[in-house]
Amino acid sequence: MAFSRPRRKARAAQTGRKNGAFRQSKAFSAPDEKAPARGAKNASAQKEPDGAAEFLFQHAVALAVSNAQLEDRLDAEHPHEILVPLDYADECRVKTDAVRSFWQVHGLPAQLVREIVPSPVPRGYRATSKRRVYVARGGQLRFCMGYGAEREETLRSALEPESHNDVYAWLRKMLASPVYRAVGRSLNFIVIRGGASRLALILNFFHLDAAVMHKTKLLAEHVRAELPQVAAMFTFLDETRSEFYLESRAAGAHPFKKLFGSEYLDLTAAGCKFLYPPSAFSQVNESILDAFLREAKKLLKPGPGSTLIDLFSGYGLFAVALGDAPERVVGMDFNGPAIHAASGNALHNRPDADIEFVASAVTPSAIENKLPPCPADLCGADEEQPEGELFILDPPRSGVRPNVIAAIAKRSPARVLNVFCSADEVPRTLNAWKHNGYSPSAVRVFDMFPGSPNVETMVLLEKTKKKASPAKNKTKSGAGRKPFPKKQAPARRKNKTERI
Repeated sequence: MAFSRPRRKARAAQTGRKNGAFRQSKAFSAPDEKAPARGAKNASAQKEPDGAAEFLFQHAVALAVSNAQLEDRLDAEHPHEILVPLDYADECRVKTDAVRSFWQVHGLPAQLVREIVPSPVPRGYRATSKRRVYVARGGQLRFCMGYGAEREETLRSALEPESHNDVYAWLRKMLASPVYRAVGRSLNFIVIRGGASRLALILNFFHLDAAVMHKTKLLAEHVRAELPQVAAMFTFLDETRSEFYLESRAAGAHPFKKLFGSEYLDLTAAGCKFLYPPSAFSQVNESILDAFLREAKKLLKPGPGSTLIDLFSGYGLFAVALGDAPERVVGMDFNGPAIHAASGNALHNRPDADIEFVASAVTPSAIENKLPPCPADLCGADEEQPEGELFILDPPRSGVRPNVIAAIAKRSPARVLNVFCSADEVPRTLNAWKHNGYSPSAVRVFDMFPGSPNVETMVLLEKTKKKASPAKNKTKSGAGRKPFPKKQAPARRKNKTERI
């Protein structure tokens, strides 16, 4: 199996490997919550399971595949779509087992994990695809999916619509010609966004001078004439050659330039139509968005007296889709094209709803100073008052910034829905929530990325219930105690405390 090397350490930690599933292994049992921390006295006797710190989600998938005896059916030649050859029912079962084992190994409440929510379209679903452009020895161009040593050319993918695959094949032929060779050699990435019939093509350059731009405009005319599925085309300049293919680190830069077509893409989810710029983040699997938004609303339970705070709101997917239920909605995201699109989407889909957006990076300071006053501060502790704030967070793969969780917890929201596009980020983030008084009460896992060893996880967090203080062990009188049977009643001692 084409999984990374750290998996070997996790596998080596597994006992009973040959005779039983990993869920039955003592080495992968959940850590004892009462065990002392590492480095404490006698920690060696009750330390966390060996290999848990390096046990990544892809390792859990690898073990689940092995336990299901499906290893010989994987596509080891294409690690980005390694699960494609599996029957989709088998893939969903493997991923469910992997999530449960991953949570168990990391000491999380695996009993909350339900069966994975399947994707309505398990293959050919990706609404965003990319190829990194390399110049091989001899000057030959290669379109690759991976980084570093993973430079095998990939023009077609089973996870992308045929319309995407056709565009890559056409561009590969055009950029190999002498006329457009300079364009190809100046590229970082080729990015395609959109569904099967209406696409946006983005050429990500690390070098873009007048000559290259002239050739690119000529290429755009060929695209308009020969690729009717491409409705818009853009250039994007990133001289840093970042692996984040739509990121520019140059302060004050305006890297996007439209060559032709509309400035917005569109999608429909939860009965709402959304417009979003090609530079904005959007889920790659549009077919599962209805179920995704439906479960978010069911878990958060926004009511007429609640305020919904949508952090990392982007173009307003959650804020608008859930905006018909709460009294007020406030979205926050970095100031850019997406936040402007969010305001338009709210006005178009929820004209009568109280929805606003704050253009700001999601930081502790912004949460403290740029959000409206907390309802609890305005209404006090009266139970008849509005139920308070609900938060939803859908951050990047790297998670939230330090102390953001603490800043949210200070507002004492009734419920928080934290969305993870990286399962590996779950343990660290849930530990931070636990430290700030919140614990998971429900979990939903979505197969947002069929064919690959990745999932989207939705965790509902609520205030941790405090354990009732134990009754006192000593009392001055026998009142309230169950009396001893008369024949077994011990002799009483003067001036001594009785024990229950």
